[in-house]
Amino acid sequence: MRSSPRQRIVRGRFAPVIHGHAGSALIEFSLVALVFFGIMFAIFDLGRLFYIQFALHSAVREASRFTVTGNVLPDPNNPGQFLSRVDSIVSTLQRAVPGLGVQPGNVTVQGPDGAGDAGRPGDVVTISIDYDIEMVTPFIRPLFPDGVHHYSVSLVSQNEPFNT
Repeated sequence: MRSSPRQRIVRGRFAPVIHGHAGSALIEFSLVALVFFGIMFAIFDLGRLFYIQFALHSAVREASRFTVTGNVLPDPNNPGQFLSRVDSIVSTLQRAVPGLGVQPGNVTVQGPDGAGDAGRPGDVVTISIDYDIEMVTPFIRPLFPDGVHHYSVSLVSQNEPFNT
């Protein structure tokens, strides 16, 4: 008994081609890809938040270690001269986070005489930095005011005895 052409295709080596469902794989892939890439961008944004937080804390710690010793850096624009203590502290903090583009106006060094004072030996000094991070992921962005997360990191330390 002879089988019909459709039966021969099913029983043969090649699977039948179903023309009615060809576009469903594309639609399923696009839905899964949308969710997948959304999660990947959210992970990227949150990872950036944690990295920047860690980097800023580390930079403020590095600048504080520089502050308590009373050291100053050589002035790169004037050979043989030195930067002020506050400028040295700000420069040390900026070098500790090179990729973040920390502006000197976002860094505050405050001693007993107010802002812009690195203190004398034995004085308590506060180093603060303010930094804004703009969120990239569309469904993470609304969770933050104006799509920006504001970091403020401060460290209070007491200067060691050093020669002035």
